[in-house]
Amino acid sequence: MVGFGAVSSYFAWEKAYGDFCEELPGKAAAVCPNCGHDALRIAFVANERDRIGSAMFWCEFCLFGIHISRTRVPEGVDFLLRGTPWGEISKHVPEYTLVYPPVVDESPADSGFDE
Repeated sequence: MVGFGAVSSYFAWEKAYGDFCEELPGKAAAVCPNCGHDALRIAFVANERDRIGSAMFWCEFCLFGIHISRTRVPEGVDFLLRGTPWGEISKHVPEYTLVYPPVVDESPADSGFDE
């Protein structure tokens, strides 16, 4: 758990997401990596045919979370259909602050080529 005012890392959120999803469709025991509350929520938007889509994962207490852009909706879990208007999605998902992955320098420090 991160202290008040600080934001936990994206990797902590990814772990919480994985732990949370492993328990679906049951109640997950994972707690918010940011504030420690048992208030994690998830909403999926996916294709009906293959159940592939995206996930919005947030804490209802501190309103921080992540967005997973490609994931499979676990069996037994309800989801909104891809193409659902944002007005409808926002009835299920509050505005929350996204925690982003760290920026990765795409150019290696030593490319192995002489200049």
